[in-house]
Amino acid sequence: MATELRDSIDQLGTELVICTDGCTGIRQDQSAGVLPRCLILERSESAGRGCLAVGLNPGRSPESERAHYVKLGGTYDSVKAYWHSAAPAIQYYVKARRLIEQLNLDGPILWSDLAKCENAEGSDGPPLQTLRHCTRRFLLRELNVTPSDWPIVALGWEAYRALAYLVPMRAVIGIPHPTGAFAAFANMFENGGLRNDLRARSADALRETDPKAVWLGRIKRGA
Repeated sequence: MATELRDSIDQLGTELVICTDGCTGIRQDQSAGVLPRCLILERSESAGRGCLAVGLNPGRSPESERAHYVKLGGTYDSVKAYWHSAAPAIQYYVKARRLIEQLNLDGPILWSDLAKCENAEGSDGPPLQTLRHCTRRFLLRELNVTPSDWPIVALGWEAYRALAYLVPMRAVIGIPHPTGAFAAFANMFENGGLRNDLRARSADALRETDPKAVWLGRIKRGA
């Protein structure tokens, strides 16, 4: 199963980085090292229950990342190589992984986003149609190749609301954005671990035969 899943994600990733669909509201220029990205399978050999960790779309790429792709070529292998070298220092992944482990999801993590391209200059987020297009083009296919009992950890309110509607067949655990929500993310923890009330709510959602969507941040309308 591990090899089959890894091969499936590699195939999707190879297709992703050369995507030229030209969606609105995003920045993409393979020649300048601005690639569709953020599809990474981590801990693929782990035996525990895995999950998909899904955000809205990638943040703006740093110059070092763009230079890496220009030098080595904008291939999926170069994307994975950069991620594995940089991820240990990127707080988005460090904090999200800490939360995922607190949920006792100790298997593989498929890091993904609803839209796979960073925002265009001056844009504060991908347009709805871009999110719809990219979700259909890639995320739904990612769901098809991952085990059906893997829940989704939605990173941020917008991602949570979208995924709660989009994926009713899986548990969806929504958390405040690991680096954009600041205090809201930190408030989920006490004494070094996930708060007991949040641990209980997420555990209920993860074991239900009728999968639930649960928001672990400050209660919002419609949560």
